[in-house]
Amino acid sequence: MFSVSRRVVTVCASVRSTAAFSSASAAHLKHKANFKSSDSTIETDEIISENNPWSPTLYNDVVYVHKPNSLRSTALPDNYRLSYSALYEAPGGKHVGMLKRLTLSFAVLGIYGAKLFYESTQFEDIYALGTLVGTFMPAAIVQYKTRDYVTRIFRLYDKEKPQTLENLVGDEKLICEKLNFTGSRTVNELLHVSGNKSLSLSKQARFPLLAPYSTWEEIDPESNKKRHYFVVDNLGGLKMDRIWGIIEKNSGVNNGRFIDESK
Repeated sequence: MFSVSRRVVTVCASVRSTAAFSSASAAHLKHKANFKSSDSTIETDEIISENNPWSPTLYNDVVYVHKPNSLRSTALPDNYRLSYSALYEAPGGKHVGMLKRLTLSFAVLGIYGAKLFYESTQFEDIYALGTLVGTFMPAAIVQYKTRDYVTRIFRLYDKEKPQTLENLVGDEKLICEKLNFTGSRTVNELLHVSGNKSLSLSKQARFPLLAPYSTWEEIDPESNKKRHYFVVDNLGGLKMDRIWGIIEKNSGVNNGRFIDESK
């Protein structure tokens, strides 16, 4: 009888330890979700994002960001969490992702067509080369022009500090989602707002048609590399207007959107 009781106690202890380990590990899981608009009730499988505002464990989910010169995403400290809703959501995020996938698929078909031309004795090799160039050019142009396209922007909160105005604006950080190469997933980039004087409006390119789409630019404090972001203006309401006001002030532009929070 005593041996049976000991076994029961041992089993209960093991179950408790397993449950505790599972709950601790669940906080470090990536709760991926499909990209869903705030006004949509239907989820689609077009774009997969690690930023899931509908995650049941959003408060404890670890945020991962992509840094320059790195192939893998880096986890931020556990004290940071995403905002419960996005500050900004691009109107054409899904369309840009679909365009990337379509042009890449067209390029893959071009490889097969070029192979047929090359192996055929009825056509010169120049036809194979022309097929490759004609099918790869759209993919290259789309990848180049939309490489800095931002799909969504989230605010980053520090859970260890009270959510006061001084704490929010004193160390303000944003998470900017960008589409990956295939347009099927998003990657996060950490954008510092507070004290970042390099964050400004993108300079006008000498040949705009030959330059990627970009509205913001900054110098990454860790790698000292310039990064660009394409964010559509007049979206996101007053919260985004405040961000635009800070960036315009750093650029020497006054459109009446900058709010002096020191007063």
